[in-house]
Amino acid sequence: MSKLDLVCFDADDTLWHNLIHFDAAEKAFGEMFSNILPAHEATAKVMQMETKNLGLYGFGVKSFTLSMIETAIEITGGQVDAATISKLIAMGRDMLDHEIELLPHVEDTLKALHADHKLLLITKGDLHHQERKVLASGLAHYFDGVEIVSDKKAATYQKICKRYDGTVDKTLMAGNSIKSDVLPMIHAGGYGVYVPFEILWGHEHEDVPAHTPRYFEVEDLRGVVDVVRRFNTSA
Repeated sequence: MSKLDLVCFDADDTLWHNLIHFDAAEKAFGEMFSNILPAHEATAKVMQMETKNLGLYGFGVKSFTLSMIETAIEITGGQVDAATISKLIAMGRDMLDHEIELLPHVEDTLKALHADHKLLLITKGDLHHQERKVLASGLAHYFDGVEIVSDKKAATYQKICKRYDGTVDKTLMAGNSIKSDVLPMIHAGGYGVYVPFEILWGHEHEDVPAHTPRYFEVEDLRGVVDVVRRFNTSA
């Protein structure tokens, strides 16, 4: 295998914690409306609303906050009070303001790769919030480019590869989502590395078809270095 043109990383729940904040907010929402529905049912309803609204609102905390408000209106039959809506908005603000907590082995992995490879960060979500997270992470200097996209599809990766003078068949994408990070890159003609994370958003669940070519699975982020080094032989 020849050396890769581009090595790409997902951000949320690959480089730093993200879903733990959504999980905490969903559970808090369930408790808030447990006088109307069992807490787990209220939590399930906000998750369903969030999935339904993805096409309209996109990904991110702002979208999630709107979905919480919409769910509150629905389950109260339009009787939710202004104070409760204010609490939901405050929950969203807290999520936007949380400190960035890097996952294990992130900096060591990037240090091991960035000197000899062109690294990209490819993340989806709200532009302003994702930019703030990248800056707050202290990792921006490891990357030759940061791409914040509305969704991750094969065409998305093909366009990004072209933008950075890479060929997609010599590009690798590492992330915690089979659906967003791994399979679309493989379908585009590149390589996908699955880095498991303890929490997976239901919308991102997808199985890997048997005998999928160009697919790798590692135990943690350190394994990405081992995969990349396999490509460092002459063509």
